[in-house]
Amino acid sequence: MLSLFNNPEAIELIYSFLVDKEAEFCKDMAENFFMQQQYDLAIFSIVSAKLKNPQLHGLNNYLNAYMVHKIDSTIKDEWYAVLGIKDHGVGADEIKKRYKDLAVMIHPEKCSSVAAEGATKLINEAWETLSDARKREAYGRFVTSSSKRSRKYDSSSPSKRRRY
Repeated sequence: MLSLFNNPEAIELIYSFLVDKEAEFCKDMAENFFMQQQYDLAIFSIVSAKLKNPQLHGLNNYLNAYMVHKIDSTIKDEWYAVLGIKDHGVGADEIKKRYKDLAVMIHPEKCSSVAAEGATKLINEAWETLSDARKREAYGRFVTSSSKRSRKYDSSSPSKRRRY
């Protein structure tokens, strides 16, 4: 055993193996936290996995899927935020670009996270509202009028969401 500590290559190999295992553990914990709807802890765990092993496959996809759920859980029906857009005056091309980027990144065929399917549904709903000029205009009026008074949502079911 003493010779192991005198072997830098062996130490580096063991260290690398342990760091990879820690990153996998953080990824698994993130999935568990997500299933418990503890989105902040899921995000923290996936970021920890990225710090431990930035090359671990799919971590950015997991993070984006978790973020979509986190945003939706915080502010219902805020479709610009779901797509990661801060400026509501952004053009249709930017909305389409952001939607396509997210759609590819979090599609269940590209992202094996348990969050992927739900996140895909949310960004599709955002796209459905923001890609149609009439729906987008109606949504804009709703958001503007809602910001002047408190908004109340029935978050128990996505089917009870407001349609524009």
